[in-house]
Amino acid sequence: MGEALFYAVLLGAVLGFVFDFFRLPRLILNDKFFFDFLFWIISAIAVFCYYLIFNSGAIRMLNLFFIIIGFLLYTFTLGYVTKSIEIRLSKKIKIQLKNVTKSFKKVLHSIYNIYYNIAVRMKKSFGRKNKGDGYEKGNDEEK
Repeated sequence: MGEALFYAVLLGAVLGFVFDFFRLPRLILNDKFFFDFLFWIISAIAVFCYYLIFNSGAIRMLNLFFIIIGFLLYTFTLGYVTKSIEIRLSKKIKIQLKNVTKSFKKVLHSIYNIYYNIAVRMKKSFGRKNKGDGYEKGNDEEK
């Protein structure tokens, strides 16, 4: 029983680490639903496997209580320390992503300008047709 409770606390700490791992993308992308949903799926599978291994699938509230204790221990010790680091890191990453997207938009805009200039010049050069140059089926508005 003691071994199972030790692993319950360890599982809770690991789930705290997984929650902490998903905090950085949540802060950067501002998408809480997807990463929280992913965390709950992972934690449900982990707790289910824990119960299958240690309790033959029987749900005991004591084990669940120790899993929560492990999660809270991680959250209020290492999670508290890493939260401030992740917040500062996410701000720096957001600034870098903003700069990268600005650069990418500039590149796309310059490609568009090149294409547009070529297309306009081609239209102008092929759009003007003189009589007698072999293009009798030109624009009727030019006549």
